[in-house]
Amino acid sequence: MEKEKNKKPLFKVLLDASALGINFVLCVLIGVGIGYLIDSFIKTFPLFSLIFLIAGFAAGIREIFRFLKKEEDTDGQGTKQENK
Repeated sequence: MEKEKNKKPLFKVLLDASALGINFVLCVLIGVGIGYLIDSFIKTFPLFSLIFLIAGFAAGIREIFRFLKKEEDTDGQGTKQENK
């Protein structure tokens, strides 16, 4: 019974999942945008766009792992779990 009480509501889980997806996409788009601006400024089109695409992808993956670690460290109510 106590396990059921500690579970997050479905709405909170969906909200967290959608925020995580939006965060990943924004990391990639911002990386591509910065790379494109640099490429436009110094006339080296695909070089910096690809570099910052990879950097944005890595930042998105990092955010996913950060979120998973935070969820692993907290229980369903958002409080720290004690290691037993």
